[in-house]
Amino acid sequence: MNVYVEYVILDNFVIDVLLLLAAALTLKLSIKKYRLILGGLVGSACAVVSVFVTGFWIYLVKTACLALMCVTVVGFGKKLFWYILLTVAYTFALGGAITGLFHLFKISYVNENGEFYQMKVPLFVYALAVGIVAFLCYSIVFYVRQTKKVAPFLTKISVTLDKQYSLTGFCDSGNTLIHEGLPVCFVTQKFNGFAEYFARQTLLGKICSIEVVTVAGVQKVSAVKAVVTANGKTLETFLALPKEKCKTAGYSVLLSSEFINDCAPSEHGAVVEE
Repeated sequence: MNVYVEYVILDNFVIDVLLLLAAALTLKLSIKKYRLILGGLVGSACAVVSVFVTGFWIYLVKTACLALMCVTVVGFGKKLFWYILLTVAYTFALGGAITGLFHLFKISYVNENGEFYQMKVPLFVYALAVGIVAFLCYSIVFYVRQTKKVAPFLTKISVTLDKQYSLTGFCDSGNTLIHEGLPVCFVTQKFNGFAEYFARQTLLGKICSIEVVTVAGVQKVSAVKAVVTANGKTLETFLALPKEKCKTAGYSVLLSSEFINDCAPSEHGAVVEE
């Protein structure tokens, strides 16, 4: 039987990354992607080294490997101990699940000498497929929850610049910003035609600078005049661009509190989510 080293490395890398990611998500830890990849590489390297170790030393190498992987991902801190324990728990759970599935579908994964890699398809392919499906399910659930959360605050609006645009706005009672007597709305998601119009107005010198107080301090944003209609109100407003890119979905404009009518009050206290 041929044992391909690249299969061994890829199997361990994919499975280690999935285990480390699952433990981090469970503990709600914010981790860097490159550290997660480094953790998987450490696990793969240790797996290759363990092939040449026997007896008592193999347990020492595997224990050191586990600790080193976890430190690589989350560093030293109060949650390192729980992160290690959770990674171990997921390792046993995943190992049992994989073995159970192999028995269920009668897949031969060991030969007569008790060696692994009797399968025609490498283990990392199965693990990667499961990981992708789990990620897609998680993404769908997250999107649905976010959509339901903001749905009560969404309303159809029209924005008039060089022409009229039909958009979706978010009613935010926390946005009480006024500039030169006019309410200020924020474009959180650029719509077709806005960038070109904004650029033309900048060249014509018709863009103004507005001070905005956020949790990060006082910042200045660029804005252009527009006419906005929402909830039966038509007002001349300033349409501003946030200092940083906003991660929003389902709406393009964060409305001023001046447009609050039938919309439920927003739970967001800040003027702009950044």
